[in-house]
Amino acid sequence: MGRAESEETTATDHEVPVERRTIAYQPALDGVRALAVLAVLLFHAEVAGFDGGYLGVSVFFTLSGFLITSLLAAETESAGSVALGSFYARRARRLLPASVLLVVLVVIAAAVTDWFDAVSDLRAHVVGSLLQIANWVFLAQDGSYQELLQQAAGAASPLEHYWSLAIEEQFYWLWPIAFVGLWKLGRSHRGRLWALGVVTVAFVAAAPIIAAVWGSDAAYWASPARAAEILVGAFVAVAIIGRRLDPRLWLLAPAALAALAVCIVTFPTAGGPAYAGWLPAIGAVSALLLLGLQVESPVRRACSIAPLVWLGKISYGVYLFHWPIFVVMNEERMGFDGVALLAVRLGVTLAVAQVSFLVYEQPIRKASRLTVRPTMAFAGVATAAVIGFAYIAVPGPASDYWSTDNEATAAAALGTDDAPLVALTTVPDETSSTGPETTLASGEGEPDVTVTSGETQGDTAEPGDAGEPAEAGGPPVTTSTLPPIPELSRPVRVIVAGDSTAEAIGAGIVNWAAFAPDVAQAELNIQKGCGFIRGGSYRVEDEWFEVRSACTNWLARDLPERIAEASPDVVMMMTTSFDVLDHRYDDDGEGADPATLRDTIKADFAQVTDEALFNGAGSVVWIKAPLPDPLWFSRGTDQEQPDRHAVLHSVMEEIAAERPGDVYVVDLIAYFDDAGLTDDVDARPDGVHLTPDAATDIVADHLGEQLVRAALDLL
Repeated sequence: MGRAESEETTATDHEVPVERRTIAYQPALDGVRALAVLAVLLFHAEVAGFDGGYLGVSVFFTLSGFLITSLLAAETESAGSVALGSFYARRARRLLPASVLLVVLVVIAAAVTDWFDAVSDLRAHVVGSLLQIANWVFLAQDGSYQELLQQAAGAASPLEHYWSLAIEEQFYWLWPIAFVGLWKLGRSHRGRLWALGVVTVAFVAAAPIIAAVWGSDAAYWASPARAAEILVGAFVAVAIIGRRLDPRLWLLAPAALAALAVCIVTFPTAGGPAYAGWLPAIGAVSALLLLGLQVESPVRRACSIAPLVWLGKISYGVYLFHWPIFVVMNEERMGFDGVALLAVRLGVTLAVAQVSFLVYEQPIRKASRLTVRPTMAFAGVATAAVIGFAYIAVPGPASDYWSTDNEATAAAALGTDDAPLVALTTVPDETSSTGPETTLASGEGEPDVTVTSGETQGDTAEPGDAGEPAEAGGPPVTTSTLPPIPELSRPVRVIVAGDSTAEAIGAGIVNWAAFAPDVAQAELNIQKGCGFIRGGSYRVEDEWFEVRSACTNWLARDLPERIAEASPDVVMMMTTSFDVLDHRYDDDGEGADPATLRDTIKADFAQVTDEALFNGAGSVVWIKAPLPDPLWFSRGTDQEQPDRHAVLHSVMEEIAAERPGDVYVVDLIAYFDDAGLTDDVDARPDGVHLTPDAATDIVADHLGEQLVRAALDLL
């Protein structure tokens, strides 16, 4: 969201000796600012009827373009040029103090409380916010799984809203220089209007192109996609400068307000026109509102009433402080919700913003001794100091704790031996109650993996028996109730495919293979944030997210090509959250749960299975994965619901039944229950991903044997 503000008094920088005219203060524009920030506040508070309240950001963008361009045009006409140093110093004094203060408070809170412990990459968010590139930082994260996990658990970044501030600040840096060039290029008023019009139209056209080529996130966060909303305000400013306006233009104001209100009520929270490159149209409506307010009217008087003007004056602070206040004062911490929670959040936000405005922001803004050089020097030093402070106080990027060790990955790499996988020893009849002990030789210096047959199929080893490591650093001895695994002609080649939860258990498979290179080789083929359902969108909480093109490419190209190249004996497929969420294929649709989409899920799961087998996989193993409980908050989100996962599991069973000897299902849920791992926070610190140590124990104790048996058709 933006903070474009009218300059209430003529700036007086000692470095500028010529008189430079500014623009008259318009209280009605503060009223517009108040209405825009209210829309955003109610949207973030999830108040019914304000699903499109984020359009208040677009209104601010257009207002910024209008006011800043009006200032630049007035200065150019009065003095013949723009004092760029003075312009940047005024912007810095207006915007940086509160912005830097809030970041400092967030860093301190992150260091001394657990409020933001679940926020991944908070340090990157701090740096992006201070360097005014937050929108690009968030866009680069590409709706990562970790972010969705945070959202599902109610853990949001306290600096999430800095993306819009970054877009405006980038505009403030670039536009004065571009404006000077356009002013000189145009030579006349008409020429300047044409030049600016061409630039504006180009960015208007770019917005839907960016959406189509780079996706909805880019359409919403990328600066070029949002520039048109700012430029339409700039265009109106240039168009009316020095012109006597027709009084009848006031009719534009109520029509534009009504149109904006309809859009705020009807636009969906995620998806829809805002994410398809149509936000320049909102900018055009906002520009018509600003144009209509340039002449006297009842609407102009209504927007100039004292409460709205007051809120408009402090709107920058309101926007800055409201989001971290909302994040911290959530339902879980406060113990109540609804109207009471909204009232407390709004009350605290307005109080903090008012104090900041009077005690902190205004004194700095009006300090006569802060001329250009001291201002810019202080801004640079303060920014650098806070970045340094953040690197000390805020944890580094949450490198996924379940990531695979590079050394283990190299040790477990798939070989290129073309020899078939065959048993070199006789396998006892499966009806035998006991069988001889068989040792699968491990690498030199590592403990052997021992497999013995038990008496009753389905029993699991007791803790402290086969589940204990045979030797420090090695996998535990494995006890099986099935016939023993024979000696193999070569290691079993395993590819693990799935999302980050597959990556986490896959780290254990890689470690196990590295410990026993004569038994298995393994590699991961992971696409975080992706399930096995193709296309469409899925819903996390109340927001819709498109299935990313990376997911589609992975399923259609990357995974099949790697299988064809490596010819694995087993491809293990694992999915948890993404395929149990409500899904839709129409942006206007309501979405459907897995039970409703069961046929679609089966078709997609069957497709990836058959493509794996066609491309050379000896067997496919589907995993019934333990249910996620994001950050152990137990919020009752869709991904926590057993019924939703049961649909996936029944589909897996059907696919296996229809392809006997080629496809198997391994039930890790039952294993977790028997082993006491279901609620083990140490094994799954975030409630979703296993630690490498826990995964390695699970694979050595149970899953590894199942994969070997699947390769040998012994399951």
